[in-house]
Amino acid sequence: MCDTTPVAATRPRWGALYGATLPPLAALAAVEMASPPNAVRTILRFALALGTLGGMALWVHSNRAAVDLQDWCDCAGRTMTIRVIESHRPAGPTDPPVPEWAEHQYEVAGR
Repeated sequence: MCDTTPVAATRPRWGALYGATLPPLAALAAVEMASPPNAVRTILRFALALGTLGGMALWVHSNRAAVDLQDWCDCAGRTMTIRVIESHRPAGPTDPPVPEWAEHQYEVAGR
């Protein structure tokens, strides 16, 4: 957009990402070195891999705005156009429409 300094309002918390992923990966390495029985090793691999992916997913979810804003510059607000569509509701409380009989709405043959 423009060549100015990036917006520094919020920054991604990279330390939280490292804290969420490194301990489970280290435990996974320890499981591989300890080589417990086959079924236990498989369960531990699955649990640690799932925990690592869950931690990364939570980090991405909680830092998605900061990651998005990281590449923005100071003039981004002036150069972007955002369309806002407003929803207008009725001013006062309204009663729901009362259904009418079909004879009142349509012309009935034979009458």
